[in-house]
Amino acid sequence: MDGPSVEQLREELERLMREHIESTQRRTFLGITPEELLQEKERMERIREVSADFLKALKKIARIPP
Repeated sequence: MDGPSVEQLREELERLMREHIESTQRRTFLGITPEELLQEKERMERIREVSADFLKALKKIARIPP
């Protein structure tokens, strides 16, 4: 399989989502700096990329006959 495995993508997506939740909590209670805002935007872009790759990988697995 080309690229990262489904498991690797799942783990990265899980880590990114945990970071996003923590960031959202900090933003809600403490505010946000311009640097943190940039990091949030970059993280969201990476979440979109990994999500797309994860879905593609799952579709490849679903097409493989038993």
